Amino acid sequence: MKTELARMAASTADGDSSILDETVTVTAAAPRPFGAVLLFAGLAHLLVPGLLLWLAGVGYDRILGVRFEPGERTKRRVRLVGFGMIATGAHLLYYGGIRPNS
Repeated sequence: MKTELARMAASTADGDSSILDETVTVTAAAPRPFGAVLLFAGLAHLLVPGLLLWLAGVGYDRILGVRFEPGERTKRRVRLVGFGMIATGAHLLYYGGIRPNS
């Protein structure tokens, strides 16, 4: 591991930017798949908030050992979160990052 880090440091010090290019490429590729995940999760929040609340209740009960009691406006808040997720996911899919490329 140390020799690999030393090689990386030496190659970037010598002006070889291939490692930096690979890092930038991986970082630039991440927003689009994450945007797709956000888009699908947002659709689930919009379409089946009751199911998601039920799953949350089961998880709270089994994992945390507490009762989860959704309020009367909880489904509305879940849908609102879903709307935000869809907007963010669509932005990431379209622009490929947080800020649009000029």
